[in-house]
Amino acid sequence: MRRCALLLGVLVGCSDLTSGSSPVVALELRIPQPAYVEPADTLQLRARALDADGDSVNAPIYWRVLDTTLILVDSATGRVTTALTAGSGRVQARSGPVISELVTLNLRPRSDSLVLTGPDTLQVSSGDTASAPLLAAIQSANPPGQGVANAIIVYEVVDTLAALGRVRFQGGGLRLRALTGATGEPAAPVTLRRVPGTIQPDTVRVRLSASRPSGATVPGSGQQFLVLFAP
Repeated sequence: MRRCALLLGVLVGCSDLTSGSSPVVALELRIPQPAYVEPADTLQLRARALDADGDSVNAPIYWRVLDTTLILVDSATGRVTTALTAGSGRVQARSGPVISELVTLNLRPRSDSLVLTGPDTLQVSSGDTASAPLLAAIQSANPPGQGVANAIIVYEVVDTLAALGRVRFQGGGLRLRALTGATGEPAAPVTLRRVPGTIQPDTVRVRLSASRPSGATVPGSGQQFLVLFAP
């Protein structure tokens, strides 16, 4: 009998159960989607080996890259990097006879800095329902000032207790993950809005942060906007 596993909606590996050579029948890949790799940084690839019951198996997992656009730092730990700033590359996991599907990783310029590209203090007049866009960008130093697209800038209201239920980002809530466009700024403008029927705090502080694929903090994280609400 031949048994294959369908995990996370993707066929990731299969093994012949009659061989008795390995209890591993599938590999569950745990890679962020979309996944990006930056120069001088690493992306950690993760996977779980599963038995026929879908339980984890303590079995070694090895990785390989199939394209020269990627550099495999360690096949056993699954860390990859690149020397390029654009393109893509494929990776694959293996545990004994079980081989995963190919996964494509995208390449982007290195996230060297998170910068404010507009004023750090914004005034919301009594007649306005939302602030002007909170402008910031993730930029690369090679070439200087180049925007890093398809990265995430996290906007988070610092004054949570004072602001809860009284202001919100356009998507709702006091925390927003904004995907960057070609300039490195959010592809959709980020604004802070009044909640109708409430009295806003006089000032609301919004903190910015960003991370590289490795999880390392992008320099410039921690900067803040000050949003002033007129009564």
